[in-house]
Amino acid sequence: MRYDWKDVLREAGKFALRIISNRILWLAVIAAIMFYILFARVFELQITMAHTFVAPPVPTRYVTRSVPARRGTIYDRHGRPLAVNVPVFVAMLDPSVVITNEALLELYRLFEENNERFVDDFPISREEPFEFLFTGRNAEWQEFRWKDDMAVPNPRYATADETWEFLRRQFAIDPELSNEDARRIMNFRAPIFKQRLLDWGTYSPVPFVAAYDISPQTKAAIEERADFEALFVDVETLREYPAGRYVSHMIGYLRPITAEQLARNEHRGYTAFDLFGRAGLELSMEHHLRGTPGMQTFQVNSAGRRVSEPVWDSEPEPGNRIFLTLDLELQQAAFHILEEALSEMLIRRLTLTNIAEVYRLSPEEAFVSFVRGFNLNVRAVLDAEPDNSAYAMRQYILARYPDAIAHGESVVRIIDIVAEGISAGFITPAEMLLALIGTGQISDPDGAFAAQLSARPYTATEVMIHAINTRELTPQMINADPSTGSVVVTCVRTGDVLAAVSYPSFDNNRLANDFDAEYFAHINARCPTHPMTNRPFMETRAPGSTFKMFTAVAALEEGAIGPNTRIFDHVQHTASGGAQGVRCHGSHGSINVAQAIAVSCNYFFAECGFRLGNSRHPTRSTYDGIATLNRYMAFFGLNEPTGVEIGEVHQQFVSQGWLGNTMASPEFKVHRERLFNPNAPEWDLRWRDADTAQVTIGQGYNDYTPAQMARGMAIIAARGENFPLRLAGSVENYAGAVLVRNEPVPVASDISVSDATWDAVHEGMRLVTQPGAGGTAVGVFRGFPISSAGKTGTAEQVGTRFSHTAFGAFAPVDDPQIAIYVAVPFSANHAFSQIATHVARDVIGAALGDTHDVEPAGEFNALRR
Repeated sequence: MRYDWKDVLREAGKFALRIISNRILWLAVIAAIMFYILFARVFELQITMAHTFVAPPVPTRYVTRSVPARRGTIYDRHGRPLAVNVPVFVAMLDPSVVITNEALLELYRLFEENNERFVDDFPISREEPFEFLFTGRNAEWQEFRWKDDMAVPNPRYATADETWEFLRRQFAIDPELSNEDARRIMNFRAPIFKQRLLDWGTYSPVPFVAAYDISPQTKAAIEERADFEALFVDVETLREYPAGRYVSHMIGYLRPITAEQLARNEHRGYTAFDLFGRAGLELSMEHHLRGTPGMQTFQVNSAGRRVSEPVWDSEPEPGNRIFLTLDLELQQAAFHILEEALSEMLIRRLTLTNIAEVYRLSPEEAFVSFVRGFNLNVRAVLDAEPDNSAYAMRQYILARYPDAIAHGESVVRIIDIVAEGISAGFITPAEMLLALIGTGQISDPDGAFAAQLSARPYTATEVMIHAINTRELTPQMINADPSTGSVVVTCVRTGDVLAAVSYPSFDNNRLANDFDAEYFAHINARCPTHPMTNRPFMETRAPGSTFKMFTAVAALEEGAIGPNTRIFDHVQHTASGGAQGVRCHGSHGSINVAQAIAVSCNYFFAECGFRLGNSRHPTRSTYDGIATLNRYMAFFGLNEPTGVEIGEVHQQFVSQGWLGNTMASPEFKVHRERLFNPNAPEWDLRWRDADTAQVTIGQGYNDYTPAQMARGMAIIAARGENFPLRLAGSVENYAGAVLVRNEPVPVASDISVSDATWDAVHEGMRLVTQPGAGGTAVGVFRGFPISSAGKTGTAEQVGTRFSHTAFGAFAPVDDPQIAIYVAVPFSANHAFSQIATHVARDVIGAALGDTHDVEPAGEFNALRR
């Protein structure tokens, strides 16, 4: 068979065409090629280049963090707790973990619903117009620092409104949310943002407390919700002050460390997240109480979140325990005695009709003073509903001020409206009481008082007196003279401060842990009674006639008089002061020094001062007289701090740059007059006999704290033995080993006082309280079972207000154990005469009781007895 090559080629072409056009074949070829390429690439990556693909470690670093030690505790002399640590569950926010604004809002609402003690320290007011809430002398600096930390543009001058709008944008808060909800978010977002501004190189994740002492319900909600990943529950100790307002001035409170405190203490290991004492022993004994912080090391990732369990480099060592000289029971008793006396004065001023008009107090005047003291709960009034008895007050305010809100300058205007309404008779005392019932400031569980006031408005005084007796209306709140006072009780044998009452007081529990900014603003800036003033150690007043024993000692020891020298009282001592000289209300006749103390004869002591430095005497001068008297004043501790371990008024003089005499002296006269009149002529600054005469009776340039005067009374009682006062008795470490025992050590003096002088002065003070010489306090002490030696005092300060009253004493007379000084400013009122004397008598009774003895100092730690 013969083949045609053309046919063969033609068939071959057809066959090749069939092969080429076969899709299955091409798919197989392509697949083979792709598998080859893949195999080759995998081989290259896995074998040839494997070493270049080893994953580098996740960037982490080790962080060492200081862990605060458990703070030391404070007790009274019998081991009663005054400052302790209480373990509680706390809700912590970790700033290194992302949390949404929606979750923060839900968190805030959760705390509100469960009535938790959550931290709300966002320093801008809740309502418009917005205002910063910083208070105190460093308010401007605090405001600047906070705005700078929040990265607010132009932090020096940015207003609260501008800051608010900036933070809303910066924190990406939904514009549809109300200002109230926006503030809820900002309250937590601000501290988160502040910590995230820290540089990565130094940043250490420090979770902060969002809420204290949380309930099981809140704890469960935090642990169960996925959007609360940044939250965790921990156990921390809260600083608690069981005695609260009774000892708050002496104990103080804790707050986060300030920039100034950190700068002074950073070398001691303090950090910006530590707590530090504010005022009182919490401040002065800070380094005893703090303890030694521990150190932990752990790993954190690039976001600053902890990725390993912490390892202790050193465990914290708890702070020391401090036992005070205070007797808490006596402190509380003295506080209530003083408050009851002030309340009694108010009630008598409201009810007595047989006293001069100037001493009376009408309900209208009392409520004007109450309102002017910012004691009306304005927020509760403005929130009152129609069925609330405060609703009428709300309507009255809104009718005159439609834009009224419960913060800032609006509150000041509301206070003015209400006070003026009471004065003008538009708001009656009954309506005022109904408003207080409606706000819950006066309790009325069965509605009886509200019904009584509505039916019989004239019974308002009765309801008001009931509220005063139950202390729902306190002297501090009514703010009518007298509304303040102080009591200091010391142990004659040791200088121990057994009680130091400052009224009114404040609750330091509200300033520690979850700081109550609104409460602080009230007691620190708005309340006219100044509750934060530590009156026993920081408030100086002229002592009045309680000073006269110091004059008597100087005159007797210098030979100006003798114990039996008699001076005739000519009423007005013109020799030292001309027509305006020292005077008595009537002549006491011819009397000796003991009788002069008993009847408080001004003429007698002015004459003593004149004889000490009679300018007509050939060897003495006016300056010699005051210089001699000043030596004895210094002997009685009037030119120095008392020695207690907390701040005293002398520190203020030092901080002002004054290092000279602080007792009444020519030097102090120049200093004080220059403060008020820098251009006073030199001739007006000279010391005169009239100045010495005023000093001899406790007036003029005399200005001392109750604690200084109590120390003086103790020196008299101890016949010249002078113990500095002390609050801290002993310090122990956490294991109970005594580190410091504050032993009483008397101060040496170059003045030696004779027994004859002490006998004369003691007899005079005894005659003040006992029959025999017409003593000024005989009526108050009649029938009192504890023999007491004392001295009344009255001093003028402001012509438009009552004079101050005071009483200094020691007891028992034959074996003095306690010294006491009571000062009640603006209280010389015939409605309740000698209020300070009444208080002193009752406190002496509380201190000595039936045994007429105080517990000896001995060991302070009663916990292990």
